[in-house]
Amino acid sequence: MQFHRIQQVEPWLGRSELEALNGCIERNWLTEGPAASAFRQSLSQLTGANHIALAPNGTLGLFLALLALDLPRGSEIIIPGFTFMASASAAVFAGLKPVLIDVDPNTFTARPEAFERAITPRTSALMPVHIYGQAAYAAEIAAVGKRRGLAVIEDAAQACGVRYRGQHAGTFGDVGVVSFFADKTITMGEGAAVLSREQRLARRISLLRNQGRESSGSFIHETLGMNFRVTDMQCAVGQAQMARLPQVKADRLRRYALFQEGLTGLEQLRFMKVDPNSEFIPFRFPILCPRMPELRDALESAGVQTRSMFYPLHRQPCLSGLIDPVDLPICDTLYGEGLCLPVHQGLQDSDVHHVVEVIRNTLSRKPTGS
Repeated sequence: MQFHRIQQVEPWLGRSELEALNGCIERNWLTEGPAASAFRQSLSQLTGANHIALAPNGTLGLFLALLALDLPRGSEIIIPGFTFMASASAAVFAGLKPVLIDVDPNTFTARPEAFERAITPRTSALMPVHIYGQAAYAAEIAAVGKRRGLAVIEDAAQACGVRYRGQHAGTFGDVGVVSFFADKTITMGEGAAVLSREQRLARRISLLRNQGRESSGSFIHETLGMNFRVTDMQCAVGQAQMARLPQVKADRLRRYALFQEGLTGLEQLRFMKVDPNSEFIPFRFPILCPRMPELRDALESAGVQTRSMFYPLHRQPCLSGLIDPVDLPICDTLYGEGLCLPVHQGLQDSDVHHVVEVIRNTLSRKPTGS
């Protein structure tokens, strides 16, 4: 039976997004304006955040948040070694030194005690990262930060709509960032929300993202700033996407369960475990297998686009000389054995069954070269 190519990412877009874009054109308002205001209001209702600012993408959202915190240049920020490169690059460009820690082998997120052990007199901030659609130990890590007098910046890029102990990811620390890239639960194509609690920090974020001024109509710049604004067209798409969130969550959970059911019993596979205190909106279906390269090649040959897990930050060439050498064995294992399967809305049940069949057939054979 011939299967179509199964893509890793496929945004769920339709008539509501087209109508939202058409509304922007009919209003003749393309830059940040009424659609952005409506989208921020919807995000406030979803997350419960006191203050929300928009940014062009998650990377710049993290950079903006770190700039607004005005942490001492050269001070240390503790970051899990298992995360997308943006977590570290935003810190470096903000003048901070990343200190990397290992993660929990079950949830793939860094535990509060790992953050605590890494704190030194040079530490100024902690950056918990919410991974693959579940929340990190955000309440506990925020408590560590508060007790030690450290800023807490949550990288909640993959956690839109996800709550931990009833509270939305990204709202536990001083500031949090949620991404709306094309593979996220809600997408604007590119874009992010910067969530903050305190009015003073929110105002600094507002000034920094709008070239140091209160409004775009003014030529008086209170402070130095840059342009981190987005377009109303992006926000119109984001607002239309908000209505899809309950269905996206339900569909992704169902596909995730189909994968789990189909792959259960394969001793060579290990699955990510979800913290019972966290809600879960699957971002991918991550699996661990010692035969990952063989499995990846078999899936690609069968028309299934795969994706590895994150290359560990402590091995990134661009961070050489910027971080202290460190041994992070769990991060190494996750990359060496990890593979991500898609769970997006374009995936049919037959696609899931096809992927399961390829994996089962591959692992039933003797390993290549044995």
